[in-house]
Amino acid sequence: MEDEQNLFEAFRGQLVAARIAFLGQLAKFSREELALSPGKVEWSPIQVAYHLYVTDGETLEQMQRVQSEENPLLSFAEIEGPAQVGANTELPATLEAIMAGMAARREELFQFLAELPPSGWERVYRHPREGQLNFPQLVQLLVEHDQRHAQHLARIKLAREQYPHEI
Repeated sequence: MEDEQNLFEAFRGQLVAARIAFLGQLAKFSREELALSPGKVEWSPIQVAYHLYVTDGETLEQMQRVQSEENPLLSFAEIEGPAQVGANTELPATLEAIMAGMAARREELFQFLAELPPSGWERVYRHPREGQLNFPQLVQLLVEHDQRHAQHLARIKLAREQYPHEI
């Protein structure tokens, strides 16, 4: 039981650090810059934030599937695919609403992980490209997803600074 609690605490720390890195990058954009898309197929910073909000909910659903089904084949197309938030996607809310939703969903995720029995951390699932993976690897995917999008925002900001008239 102690190992699972330590595992949860380690992942919680990683998830918090990755989200803080993302929010730090998001904070570098002015209110006007948040909605500006860097290109026809590129997301605006607020669309990236919305994507993380949606992804947290979808990932929690995937985690629940791993806990309730034997070795499920998970679909990550909705989470990883660019169709989830397109360059022309109209957002249903303000940045403040998205941020509040992100915090609430992350709290739901933490609650779910904190309540997992030891056997829950040993569950396995199948990834369409990676094959057989275990539950901690699913949690790690969420950490890496936040980190990728923090880097994504950093690249957008750098491009805006280097080429302010092209964006």
